[in-house]
Amino acid sequence: MRGRTLILRNTGLFEGIEDEEMETMLKCLGAFTRRYAKDEFLFRRGDRTDCLGVILSGSVREVREDWWGNRTVLADVGKEQVICTDYACTSDPLDISIVATEPTEVMFLDVGRAANVCNSSCEFHNRLVKNLMRSLAGMSLGMNRRLDQLSKRSTREKICAFLSDQARAAGSSDFVIGMNRQEMADYLGVDRSAMSTELGRMQREGILEFQKNHFVLK
Repeated sequence: MRGRTLILRNTGLFEGIEDEEMETMLKCLGAFTRRYAKDEFLFRRGDRTDCLGVILSGSVREVREDWWGNRTVLADVGKEQVICTDYACTSDPLDISIVATEPTEVMFLDVGRAANVCNSSCEFHNRLVKNLMRSLAGMSLGMNRRLDQLSKRSTREKICAFLSDQARAAGSSDFVIGMNRQEMADYLGVDRSAMSTELGRMQREGILEFQKNHFVLK
């Protein structure tokens, strides 16, 4: 329980809620956990959910496919991060698919119970609602950064924007990304060969160094 409590608190959803209140809050939100094997889908495009998910272990990938099956990687989501908050709050069908990239355990929480008056009259209920709003705001900011990357015109500009954000998130110019080359190209919406060529050119120019998914920005 202690490890799970720490994970939930690190998501920001339970900030300001005491440990002894946590179990009552989880019952209030109808919490339940599920385990997924690597490459197993949590949700497919068109599914609906009333629950947000907290990654307790492992990681998942959010992807979007067009009519012809061309896949765009939207995000990789790992331990202590949240999925489906926006879809759970609106009850709209998912326009993305979410698949486990490794063995993964997820705790699901019923957002509807957070959005309505708590039948148990939990005194800490309002704190959860505020934390939920903060989470949605954070997702919006993340999407704005994603749009900024995709709005760049050239492959180099997209690479620079993406790696700059990765460095800021890591707090260091030396970092590892959780994507291979094809996944990175899909994420940026560029041709893999063109991206690899540009990365090689940037390394020769001394802008960066890389070895597989390990990057050092100069």
